[in-house]
Amino acid sequence: CTPVPGGVGPMTITMLLQNTLELAIAIEEKRKHR
Repeated sequence: CTPVPGGVGPMTITMLLQNTLELAIAIEEKRKHR
């Protein structure tokens, strides 16, 4: 995956969104177990 000069590629945004979603889900799971 090569970075696109002069801007962020759509794939990068998708990956960032996916990571954020997974993190949020993990945090929610931890909260539920308490």
